Amino acid sequence: MFSPQLSNRMMSASPRPVAFRLFHLMLVVLTVATCAETLAQNKDEGPLYMRTPFDRIVMKSGQKVNVQKLRLPWGGRTVPATLPAAGTFKARLLEGPNTLSEYDISWSQVARIDLFEDMIMQEGVQLTKDKKFDDAFPYFAYLLKEAPQTRGLDQAISTYLQTNALAAYDQHEFDRALAILGSLYERTPNSRGLSGAVDTVASKIIEQYLAEKNYKAARLTLDVVDHTFRGLDIKVVNQWRGNFKQTASSQLKEAERLINARQYLEARQAIAEAVGVWPEQPGIVEMQERLQREHPIVTLGVLQRSPSKPTHRLDSFASTRAASLIAPTLVELRGYTSEGGEYVSSVGQVELSDTGQELTVQFVDAPSGNPVETGLAASAFARKLIEVTNPASDEYDEALGTVIVEVSVEYPNLVHIKLSHSHVRPEALLTLPMSPAVGQLSDRGIFSISEQNNELTRFVADPDHRGAIAELHEVAFADDEDLVTAVSLGTVDVIDRVPPWQLPRLRANKQVVIGTYKLPTIHVLIPTGRSPITSQREFRRALCYGIDNETIIRDVLLAGNDVPGFQPVSGPFPAGLNTVDPIRYGYNGQVKPRKYDPYMAIVLSSAAWSNVQKSQGIKEPNPDTPLPKLKLGHSSDAVARTACNEIVKYLEPLGISVELVELSTEEMLMADDLVDLKYVELETWEPVVDARRLLGANGLLGEASDYMMLSLDRLDQAENWNQVRNELFNIHDVASTDLPVIPLWQTVNYFAYRSALTGISAEPVHLFQDVAKWQLEIRPQR
Repeated sequence: MFSPQLSNRMMSASPRPVAFRLFHLMLVVLTVATCAETLAQNKDEGPLYMRTPFDRIVMKSGQKVNVQKLRLPWGGRTVPATLPAAGTFKARLLEGPNTLSEYDISWSQVARIDLFEDMIMQEGVQLTKDKKFDDAFPYFAYLLKEAPQTRGLDQAISTYLQTNALAAYDQHEFDRALAILGSLYERTPNSRGLSGAVDTVASKIIEQYLAEKNYKAARLTLDVVDHTFRGLDIKVVNQWRGNFKQTASSQLKEAERLINARQYLEARQAIAEAVGVWPEQPGIVEMQERLQREHPIVTLGVLQRSPSKPTHRLDSFASTRAASLIAPTLVELRGYTSEGGEYVSSVGQVELSDTGQELTVQFVDAPSGNPVETGLAASAFARKLIEVTNPASDEYDEALGTVIVEVSVEYPNLVHIKLSHSHVRPEALLTLPMSPAVGQLSDRGIFSISEQNNELTRFVADPDHRGAIAELHEVAFADDEDLVTAVSLGTVDVIDRVPPWQLPRLRANKQVVIGTYKLPTIHVLIPTGRSPITSQREFRRALCYGIDNETIIRDVLLAGNDVPGFQPVSGPFPAGLNTVDPIRYGYNGQVKPRKYDPYMAIVLSSAAWSNVQKSQGIKEPNPDTPLPKLKLGHSSDAVARTACNEIVKYLEPLGISVELVELSTEEMLMADDLVDLKYVELETWEPVVDARRLLGANGLLGEASDYMMLSLDRLDQAENWNQVRNELFNIHDVASTDLPVIPLWQTVNYFAYRSALTGISAEPVHLFQDVAKWQLEIRPQR
């Protein structure tokens, strides 16, 4: 039984976080196999329960004689309290030369008989008193297996469990204490004081979980206690369930007050508290629905946090993702046909003149019907075009400046754009971010970043220009396991990227929908110019030969699966899903990716290093001088992180030492001063425009060879698709030779969202393209 002081001692303990696992102690199953195996190895050494069974006769003279197991005259294995006063019994010695001979022993000379099982139990009891519970455990396990009828065994085990439970409690191991109490209840359900002990221990565990705000685990504890100790007078279950229901009710009342006061974020937190404490509380769904109607919020899980000032970039998925929400472009790429990209606009119509040398943008009427607002939008867009086509401007875009020659406004809603020559896809020139004046014509809402820290970025819509959602909360996760778990459990509504190796896990979840982005991305290494060796073309070629792209794709990224669209590439433009994919129009299939050749990589890297040393004034470079260690920067994206680790494994044995540096989104955008190479994903989805933006002297790379500049100039003058393809194929060939970027592979990319979130396209170009249609259905939780 438990002492009267047990509850007081338990109540005075201070809790510490302990993961609760309620498992019954499997006394028989867990240990007997181990005991039997050890006993077979050595029967006469080690603890008593591992030795060959024997009994002990204690003579009145004090002599102790170990004998083989006795066959007692009265049968069974129980020694009476008073031994016979006369007569004899037979015994065989345990050790010595005559172990097969039987000896007659007079009862009158025997003080007592210790049976083997009694001796084992006595040792187990003593070890229990000494609080050596792990040592005592196998003694009782042996008896349960070999001698379950041992006198006093049940009481000894009950005492062992009680003492062990109390010791675990005193050590603040509340989960273990409760598990032991579960075993005690299973054996002796009427143990005195057991119900009070269970109440005390379970309360401590629940208090720990509440301190951690792990309400689900606290409720699970109650469920397990209720199930395990069914039939016992347990007060903790009803008491705590009552507390949870009362807390949830109070939080709902607070949420209603906050919604009435239009303090929506605080109301959301109050509802979340109610759901966490007691999700079955009446009124939760109704309160969630009201909040979602008045102030809908969607939570996005990411690995790459948005920059504080996002812009549309070819080399930053995270920056472009955020920019597409707070500064969507006037026209957006939505797909591909044999004639190039398909573009749509949420604020107007774009028409091309019959001559092919003038674009007209007709803006839609402002929601207010005021033509002045429409006129302001048209004027703002015209000013933007003039700015980006002015070579003296910091916003100068060479791809537009070489084509657009004149911009004018026809009040109230027309903007005329004259081109220097016909362009095969002039709409692609208008993928410029909308100013607030233009954005107010759209139905998607005007968002801005209202709060940002390492974990959370809040995108809040202007109340006067709100679309389907009022806020989007971007939550950053440390790794893809946590990210995928979050969408699986409903902690977030949508995640922007799913690594391919996580797809099987999410496909098994019926509450999660997996989407595929319509267009692939190109993974490359970009030299920053920080190290002189990366300026050597031979070294850049060495990197191509030294990385086994095919193996990394097949065995690492795809885990042995074959997925169309994942493939090595030889240039910076998309290869598409197959050879007839229209997005492939800029990819020269005649230029093959370089095959893995470590010997060639060593030769080329050595030659490059020799050239660098000579340029530094060393006339006869020492071939044994190691190459300088390079820093390779990558984002926190799971594929980038994994791929860069694999790249290092390939390059290190070749004498190319690489240090990985994981960078934030902002750091990736200014990585030229931090690393020597950076791993990026390119979104060069309209090569006819993006080629110059990436490879031009004023483009992303900041420099270009003369031959590349000549090729880009010829592309700008192309007036039909045949000319465009020919010039892009030539640019691809030049890029493969000069290697301003080191091409690695193309990937198809995935996202995932809870099925309660509707309005997302099955294959969007970017995640937020249909954000104006997003709706989040409220479903009961448990």
